[in-house]
Amino acid sequence: MRTDHYDDVSSGGVVATERMHYFLIGGYVFDLSETIKFKPAVLSKIVSGAPLSLDVSANFLFNDKFRVGAAWRWDDSISAMLGFQINESLQIGYAYDLTTSNYSNYNSGTHEVMLRYEIFKEQKMKSPRFF
Repeated sequence: MRTDHYDDVSSGGVVATERMHYFLIGGYVFDLSETIKFKPAVLSKIVSGAPLSLDVSANFLFNDKFRVGAAWRWDDSISAMLGFQINESLQIGYAYDLTTSNYSNYNSGTHEVMLRYEIFKEQKMKSPRFF
């Protein structure tokens, strides 16, 4: 499925095409011990006319507070991730992405900082959704 858009203002007319994106995600949380959890995950993105995008990641969660992990994107990058649950509502995280494709000639990596605050904290879930 695709949608074409015509822009007659820029450069004498340009046709841009939007294509349907399909995502498939999966993973599982393994309890390695009472204090350590292991969370591998896979994410794929399929777009007609574009190469397949595949991400594989693995995270460890210690004492339900500290997260550390790594990720790999096929033909593109590798990442390292850290996270910390400050209190019941506030979580902070950091990731560094190192480009391994030809874009590394122009990009020395990216930094990402994440801050998550839950305003309406509901009761503790028996089966939390990590994916």
